[in-house]
Amino acid sequence: MKKIYTVLVLIIAVFVCHAQTTLEMADASFNNKDYTTALDLYQKVLKKGGKIKNAADIKFNVAESYRYTGKPTEALDWYEQAKAEGYTNPNYLFHEADIMIKQGRYAEAKTKLQAFLAQQPNDKEATRMLNNCDFALAVNTEVTVYTIKNEATLNTVYSEYEAVPVSDKVIFTSSRIESKDDKVYQYDGQGYSDLFQTTYSKEDKSYSKATELTTLNSPYNDGEFTYCEATKTAYFTRCNGDKAKKDKANKDKVDYCVIDESTYNENAGTWSEPKPISLSFVPKGNMGQPSISANGNQLYFASRMEGSTGGSDVWVTTYNGSQWGEPQNLGTTINTEFDEMFPVVFHDSILYFSSEGNIGYGGLDLFYSVKSNGTWGKPVNLKAPFNSSADDFAIVYNNDKSAGYFSSNRTGGAGSDDIYSFFLTPVNLTVKGRVTDVDGGNALVNAMVILSSADGNDTTYTNANGEYTFVLDKDKDYKINVISPGYFGDSRRLTTQGEKFSKEFSKANGNNYDFSIKKIPKTEIKIENIYYDYDSYNLREESKPELDKLVKLLEDTPDANVQINSHTDERGKFDYNMKLSENRAKSVVDYLIEKGISPGRLSSKGFASSQPVIKNAKTEEEHQMNRRTTFQVLNNN
Repeated sequence: MKKIYTVLVLIIAVFVCHAQTTLEMADASFNNKDYTTALDLYQKVLKKGGKIKNAADIKFNVAESYRYTGKPTEALDWYEQAKAEGYTNPNYLFHEADIMIKQGRYAEAKTKLQAFLAQQPNDKEATRMLNNCDFALAVNTEVTVYTIKNEATLNTVYSEYEAVPVSDKVIFTSSRIESKDDKVYQYDGQGYSDLFQTTYSKEDKSYSKATELTTLNSPYNDGEFTYCEATKTAYFTRCNGDKAKKDKANKDKVDYCVIDESTYNENAGTWSEPKPISLSFVPKGNMGQPSISANGNQLYFASRMEGSTGGSDVWVTTYNGSQWGEPQNLGTTINTEFDEMFPVVFHDSILYFSSEGNIGYGGLDLFYSVKSNGTWGKPVNLKAPFNSSADDFAIVYNNDKSAGYFSSNRTGGAGSDDIYSFFLTPVNLTVKGRVTDVDGGNALVNAMVILSSADGNDTTYTNANGEYTFVLDKDKDYKINVISPGYFGDSRRLTTQGEKFSKEFSKANGNNYDFSIKKIPKTEIKIENIYYDYDSYNLREESKPELDKLVKLLEDTPDANVQINSHTDERGKFDYNMKLSENRAKSVVDYLIEKGISPGRLSSKGFASSQPVIKNAKTEEEHQMNRRTTFQVLNNN
């Protein structure tokens, strides 16, 4: 029995010794940022079962390894397991909040951050993240003029980012692993980043299979490409050595990253052998993520070099004809004590960049700043759909800003960082209406509807239901005229100025372009509210608004010729009243001509008191009814 007990003790001792050795190896891998190996080893330790010393710390490290290798859901689970084991350091709350923000779970993240800040009240980064939660929860959702699309044919489960058009090609960075011979970067389990290119077909809107740009790639990390059309020169980041992974999530200093350049031969479609850019200074830190100005004289880049505000800053260097000069930090308007990365300069006056320090949705958010009088303005958040709760970066527009690319690791992608394209959402504008008889409400069939603008006219006719439709252009002013035989015409103005989204102008959508028009009577029609001074034929100002309605009616019924009639009351001498009524009728005609109505369409006639409405009028009210101005349509073609 004693012998058996001794053997059991030896077996247990060997087992414990083996477990300790595996744990030591796991800790070493974790400390060396080889998180893929660390995960495997920690899992082996935990699978042994039984009581494990420092189980809370091990599970926290597992959670961290999952976080660094891009598996946030697993990381959250293991942070909670670490807490259940008794892990007390509030860092797990911070990391849980960071993941939740990236998942858009702002209310939950806010609770975690408040718990963390209760223990670490002076933590600036946690305070910034809490402000991000408040921003995201309060920001108004705006309808965007752009449509975004995940370019699934370019993306893989690995990282693809920073797509840049060059001629008919699109060049981007990828950490994909395409064969078993590809080296794996143990920090995140992906391949070393390389530059790839694809050809875009405008006809069928598709991309060719992406191929590696072997001339530009080295055995290690290459990427973050920018191209100057004026000089036919590309600039990109090159990081040499096993520690050279240029990863936006890695806040630790990365060694050996420089900016290389290569010239493009458009005729041959080839690139020259890359070489480091010539500097007139010794860089005091890494240089990467370049963006070249349109004239090729300014090179913007991101760096943590000495003189940075904090974290990664945006810098610019100017070419002096042979070398790039001493870099200038863009200052605290752009840079914060956190990371500002992936600068992209547009037309030399707008700077796009990603920031952790400016308030946004969480992670890296895209911002832009406009240069005025040599000074960069306050950064503006691009908001959704460009920004999300995840990391959003490396936005590139085409020349007229109608389309472009950006990168994001938001949920719903192929995996890790993905390339997204965007384009102005097509704006489809139409007007729909119905033409009816104002008295009976019946549909008017084959009524002519004319759509006119500064560019000309378009004509259609109403269908059996009295309906019409026109397709409209953006940013135009229109007039819609309705003309039907035997009816007074009508018109209405419509503008599409400033319309950014598809829209139907119709009664159903709150924009009424239905018309109810009146049949032309054979009798005369009284013009209301026409006034003259006593014993005068001069029109008073208060008469003109009513006459302006008649002007519009005549404009809208272009084939109608009218006679203006004037009647007096029965008081006074007939001959005198006849002359007065003729002059009053003529004064109306003169006003209509002044307003643009053709004289050939107009005539006038005075009737004095020969056609009273009320014969032998007694009261002033009855006399007023006899004093009237009317018009009568003589013909309508």
